[in-house]
Amino acid sequence: MNEPVAVICGRPNVGKSSLFNAMLRRRVAIVDPTAGVTRDRVAARVERTSGAFLLVDTGGIGLFDDVALKDEVESQIEAALCSADLVLLVVDVRDGVLPADEAIARELRILGKPILLVVNKCDGAANERVLGPFYSLGLGEPRAVSALERFGVEALVEDILERLPCREEPQHEEGDAPIRLAVVGKVNSGKSTLVNLLVGEQRVIVSEMPGTTRDAVDVPFARGGRRFIAVDTAGIRKRRVVEGTADFYAQARASEAIRRSDVVLLLIDAARKFSQIDKGIASEVGRSGKPVVIGVTKWDLARDAGKIPEDYRAYLAQQLPMLDFAPVVFLSAVEDFNVDAALDAVAAVYAQAGYRAPTGPLNRIIEEAETRRFPRVKKSRVPKILYVTQTAVRPPTIIVFVNDRKLFGDEYARYLANRLREQLPFNEVPLRIHFRDRRRPEA
Repeated sequence: MNEPVAVICGRPNVGKSSLFNAMLRRRVAIVDPTAGVTRDRVAARVERTSGAFLLVDTGGIGLFDDVALKDEVESQIEAALCSADLVLLVVDVRDGVLPADEAIARELRILGKPILLVVNKCDGAANERVLGPFYSLGLGEPRAVSALERFGVEALVEDILERLPCREEPQHEEGDAPIRLAVVGKVNSGKSTLVNLLVGEQRVIVSEMPGTTRDAVDVPFARGGRRFIAVDTAGIRKRRVVEGTADFYAQARASEAIRRSDVVLLLIDAARKFSQIDKGIASEVGRSGKPVVIGVTKWDLARDAGKIPEDYRAYLAQQLPMLDFAPVVFLSAVEDFNVDAALDAVAAVYAQAGYRAPTGPLNRIIEEAETRRFPRVKKSRVPKILYVTQTAVRPPTIIVFVNDRKLFGDEYARYLANRLREQLPFNEVPLRIHFRDRRRPEA
């Protein structure tokens, strides 16, 4: 990674994630009054006209919502601090200086990194007069901010940019933007294990405990000469199980990750029975219109149990008819089996989704399709297709001009989409077919 890194740390409930979101000017990290909501390292790029840097949010030091994850959360914090060019220690002006703040400050001084002391929840200039006690932490002049009110946030960003080292950005060829890959699936389907393998480090916490991942964690990586940004999302569970909890917001982040992705990698756990949750996730992915690769995970266990790909592929086609166009890859993150094949499939569907069909061939294919299967006549009105054009990519969007769009239904749209997939190089991605009435010029 070539960008300078600033890491936010501190004890729980001092507003680290709120400050993270305020500096980004958008909601990325989950904010909740429950201590210990943030577990993984959540990273995102802060951009201003004067520069840019990678900002990393970490879990609260010293208190955890589940003792079973204590070591894992601490290791994530330690790894983040080791990668930091600058550390932001966040404290709460309303609490004053607590022993936990003093202990964290001592540890940070031993680390030897440049440190900015950020006093959060200062609602205005009046609160700046109460900053005196925080000088006792021995970290220099405190910066007064209010993440919720955005007070002092922009000044803090500029201060960070002045203190961070400048680094040369690597030059990439035009069109070489990373593929944004949302990794989704139900709980414990192997998402975090796969992301850690792709990145080559313990980037997100892996645990048998359901719901370990909460934030949608963006992780850049390169493999096979291609660049990606993997988004590890929370495992999706039944809505009634998560309502009223921090996991509810985590699953909302998973849905948002699907919407802002280029490709979705839908993981199906081959070692467990196919469930309604799997179908629900697949339906949401299908409605998004995003290219999707179905990754059948833990295939090492399924293979040992006697399952064979051909039978499981047929089983998937029966269970997920809404994704019948999507390529299927059988993989194991534990064995690093077929992971490169999955990324090859991701790159392939990404390219297909960006294909723009020439108007001439597009109209010939639709004309042939209409000849083979004419739309159904309704109330003595004869449906007519007049002209076809592609108006967008990702997803490929086809506008079919007709004499009366009410004469054309969803079934015929699916038929035309299948004919286009057969003859054009986007056979593994969703197509959007829209029927539109031809308007008179004077209209």
